[in-house]
Amino acid sequence: MKRNIKIFAYSIFLIFATNIFNTFNLYANLDEDYLNKIKNDEVIIRLTNGDILKCQILDLGFEKGQLTSISVQTKIGKTKIYLSEITEILPWSSYNRNSHRIFLLPTAEPIENNHFIGNVELLMLYGGFGISKYFSFTAGQSIVPAIRPDQQITLLNAKATVYQEYWDSMYGHISLALGGNMVMINSYNKISHIYGAVSFTTEKSIFTASLYSKIGNKDFYEVNLGNNLYTFPFENGSFGIALGIDSRFSTTNDTHFIGELWNSDITKPSNSGILLGFRIGNSNVSADFGLAIFTTPYFIPFTSFIWTPF
Repeated sequence: MKRNIKIFAYSIFLIFATNIFNTFNLYANLDEDYLNKIKNDEVIIRLTNGDILKCQILDLGFEKGQLTSISVQTKIGKTKIYLSEITEILPWSSYNRNSHRIFLLPTAEPIENNHFIGNVELLMLYGGFGISKYFSFTAGQSIVPAIRPDQQITLLNAKATVYQEYWDSMYGHISLALGGNMVMINSYNKISHIYGAVSFTTEKSIFTASLYSKIGNKDFYEVNLGNNLYTFPFENGSFGIALGIDSRFSTTNDTHFIGELWNSDITKPSNSGILLGFRIGNSNVSADFGLAIFTTPYFIPFTSFIWTPF
């Protein structure tokens, strides 16, 4: 128990301390080569006073041979911004670095370079990484203080983004992915799925639909919570569906509505749940808050804190 408490405290400290450290290194990408590379593209500029601009970089400004400012085109006209006023510049297409997931639901989008670590429900360490534009891997391990190590939950997920098509007539694209996951409820209860997912990405939103099937050799599972033993059914071969949405609010770039609808067996509508909440954050950290509602009924608050350092 003491070991789990130490791991939990260390993980929270790591997420926030490393983000503070990372903030002091945001100026590394404000060099001439990087700015010329994204010149004339849509970008997000985060200023030192907290303001965010969506604009296009038109030209670079020099004083005595040193790069000191940029000229940008915004919706209300052209303006000049000094580099000393900027903390970060990102291409608009990569601003949402959590596009590979809603909350728990994987989208069809790849992780790519948006490698992350975090903490889910304050009781599970969680992380993921991508390999090129195709392969994404995530893993999690619960650290519940009152539960024995052999009763902790382990989560593994692997996903391949097999197809992406960008639209010429409007901003956005469609992605298709195939994947599999395994949840170890404890050392002797393993639940595995294979799934397919399709995601539609627009300027403000990501819509995802997923179809998954349980595979394995058990129809009933036992879980120990403290001194209590619970048994629940989950038949092999059952098909489930999941729908998800991540939509940015019109008035801000840093606040999103997130929602998920799950059904573990399409022949049993009662095996359903819905998650509703919001996400706040930037290109380095994000925090999710909301409520999960199940048909039993149960109401469970959910949280997630994610750090994307690179």
